[in-house]
Amino acid sequence: MKKRVTLMILVLAALAVPASAQQLFDFLGQADVPAAVGGSLSMYSIMADPAPGTTPIALDFDNFQYTVVVTGLTLDADGPPTQTYSNGTVSIYEDNGTAADYANLGTFTDGTAILVGNITVLSRTMFTATLGSAAGTMDWTGGTRLDDIAPVDQFGWAFLTGINASASNVEPGFDERWDGKIEPETPIVDVENVLWGSVKAMY
Repeated sequence: MKKRVTLMILVLAALAVPASAQQLFDFLGQADVPAAVGGSLSMYSIMADPAPGTTPIALDFDNFQYTVVVTGLTLDADGPPTQTYSNGTVSIYEDNGTAADYANLGTFTDGTAILVGNITVLSRTMFTATLGSAAGTMDWTGGTRLDDIAPVDQFGWAFLTGINASASNVEPGFDERWDGKIEPETPIVDVENVLWGSVKAMY
């Protein structure tokens, strides 16, 4: 009887998590690309609610603005058409104060760093003079909300973006507009649900 009750609770917990919903951090921003090998790429962006998908951790878009910032992504090899980058930092900030403004980049980083990670490798390919894409892998390593992601789920996330370098899409001082997402390899569950798995293993 105890075993059946425990399994029933596990089923109800699983149903409470929308397994079919895509999990992602959706961002739109501006990137500054280095001129030569050894230089670094940076990107400043604003995160949007990915509905009908969902963010991998719960976020409050009604009361906070979320930004995604990439810094120190080093250009290791320059194609063409593909460039290879490594060892950049990606940070997600939560802010209920100053709205992000491309004329003042400090407004993208003046909130709380809820997730901080390392982009281990990223490839950037331009298909035309103005259109391209980038894809890389990253691991979460810090931030105030890191523990909301189970340790086993903190590694091997995908960093993906489309690139548009048309002048009409680029803010002053930047080279490209990036429209992208950060997503886990497979949907994750919060730490509380992971603990239910430990309970199940006892039976």
